[in-house]
Amino acid sequence: MYELVEFRHLRSFLTVAQEGNFTRAADRLHLTQPALSIQIKQMEDGIPAQLFVRDKTGVILTPAGMALLDYAEHALRHHNQVLDAVQAIDRGTAPPLILGYSLFIEQALVERTFASYQKLFPESDIRPSPQCTTQLLAWLGDGAINAALVTTPVKAHDLVIQPIARERLLLCLRKDDPLASADTILPRPIAGRLNITFDPKQHPELFSYLDSTLHRAGIGIQLRHLCTTPQDAQWMVKQGFGYALVRESRSLDPELVARPIAGVELIAESAFVYRKSESASHLALLACELRNAVRIPATARKKVAREAGLRDRVPAQMKLLG
Repeated sequence: MYELVEFRHLRSFLTVAQEGNFTRAADRLHLTQPALSIQIKQMEDGIPAQLFVRDKTGVILTPAGMALLDYAEHALRHHNQVLDAVQAIDRGTAPPLILGYSLFIEQALVERTFASYQKLFPESDIRPSPQCTTQLLAWLGDGAINAALVTTPVKAHDLVIQPIARERLLLCLRKDDPLASADTILPRPIAGRLNITFDPKQHPELFSYLDSTLHRAGIGIQLRHLCTTPQDAQWMVKQGFGYALVRESRSLDPELVARPIAGVELIAESAFVYRKSESASHLALLACELRNAVRIPATARKKVAREAGLRDRVPAQMKLLG
């Protein structure tokens, strides 16, 4: 029965729901009111479910209609994005991807993003722009770049933020450190020694999230040794300057190990972000492609699943992330 519901039915349903009136909806769709009524009846028969009930001013959605509303909006938006992309491919007019990415985003994720865009838009122009998150967000606002890969949280009301990868942050320490023999590190011995981190000015929101979460466990971050890349952080730990945080899947120097901190749950979420715009259909498709291409490593899946607040928002996690 469901195959009888077509995009024209969804468009008619959405328009009636927005107008609350068959006459006004028919005018918007350039249909006669009887023709529109037939489409809605076909849709209700095809599901089957009653989607509207009449009231004094027009029609209102039933509970079943309310449940369908979000899906209809999403399906039509994605449908239009696909058609725009097909037209761009046919005309050879796909916009260039000017992609900024945080210095703490794995190169593998950047390469995956480039490959996905080229898959969607063959022979398209791609321009990489690595920089700290604060500068990337400024560039997005100025239009210097049209998308970025960053670690959330980010403060921006005019951006579409598509999470594409999540994993735990662990404590990085030397293998010969006395604490390294434990499977989980207690907070008290770490206090005052978690002193290798990025400059808070590079990503204030992320630093605030990490520092406040750790402070609740009695740890906190000491701004003693600032690093510009994850490789810098590992080198400083190896030299004995202190401890740092690393992503769970990151490859470590042979002399280092990573351990969870007891009672502390730090999640690093990477996201593809771009400005809200009617001309951003190519970026919306890329975000969808990245989300669908990512998979959760088995070692992290159960841990991530317990994060109930984020579980429904992010269906997958990227194994390539470090």
